Amino acid sequence: MMRFHKLNSYAMAICLLCALVVACNGRASTAQTSVIDSCTVTIERFDRELPAYAQESDTAAAAVFREKYDPFFPIYCRQILGLGDAPAFKEGLHMFLTHEAIAKLYADTESQFANDTTWTTDLQQAFARYSQQFPQGTLPRLLTHVSGLNQSIITIDSLLSISLDCYLGAGYPLYEQRYYIYERPLHESNRIAYDALEVWLRTCYPYQSKRNALLDRMVYEGKILYALTSIFSQADVYRLLGYTDEQAQWCQTNEAEIWRQIIARKHLFNTESMLIHKYIEPAPFVADLNQDSPGRLGRWIGYQIVERYARAKKMSAAELLATPDNAGEILTESKYNG
Repeated sequence: MMRFHKLNSYAMAICLLCALVVACNGRASTAQTSVIDSCTVTIERFDRELPAYAQESDTAAAAVFREKYDPFFPIYCRQILGLGDAPAFKEGLHMFLTHEAIAKLYADTESQFANDTTWTTDLQQAFARYSQQFPQGTLPRLLTHVSGLNQSIITIDSLLSISLDCYLGAGYPLYEQRYYIYERPLHESNRIAYDALEVWLRTCYPYQSKRNALLDRMVYEGKILYALTSIFSQADVYRLLGYTDEQAQWCQTNEAEIWRQIIARKHLFNTESMLIHKYIEPAPFVADLNQDSPGRLGRWIGYQIVERYARAKKMSAAELLATPDNAGEILTESKYNG
């Protein structure tokens, strides 16, 4: 099963990239491996091997590359880059990689991540902790790619690939044209591990509410955040959500009023997708509440509910995510009241 995350327009990215001027840097190893508590986590640098494949004249060597990166390679070419159905994709890849804007973005990505090992260590340790806390779960095969800002993370069955060009830092020049101000802090390299684990948890434990009210979605998001705070024990829920200290303080100060307004406006059991989107997805604020509120406030409220429930029931993150669609029960037994 294939899932795309944070889908963007490749055509728009190309137009924006043409305005950039960046520099190239050298190559490094194409994979990093870490062994933590008998858990081996390897990150395969597909992005570093792809240019060599595009120039490869040896058909046997090219076939080895395609086999190594199957099923990701054809999906990357067809659905992320839109290169059609050519079996080898050589011509399309050559055009993609030699396009001035993409070549610059590729070089900038390599320069950014050539000597930065912090993100790989964070990612490897996070998946090692996931393996310990979710012993029945499976570890994904981890890859990295460059998408031209088209996909940040993609999962295909037991494979997860990260588009490193989506994590070049909030101050990266293209991001000023590409993302809203409130979105840019979510594109720092120190968020790679958070995002990868979040996507993997959503892949393994998809949202399956039949009613699909705001409460159901908030509780699901709360479960995901609860699992992430368990895996990233040094990061609190505010860091995971990308909140500033001021936004965190606002949430704490106004928690009771937030809950009162949700109840008073009869939003809790509302099933309108637009309203749910306002509470859950990134935004400068929750439009139906308060312009001082941070975006994704519904996720934060969901975490407060789930955290109280888990503490009362002494449940682990794995047990919580394995429970059925039970948002009403969780709210009642959490005794949450803002």
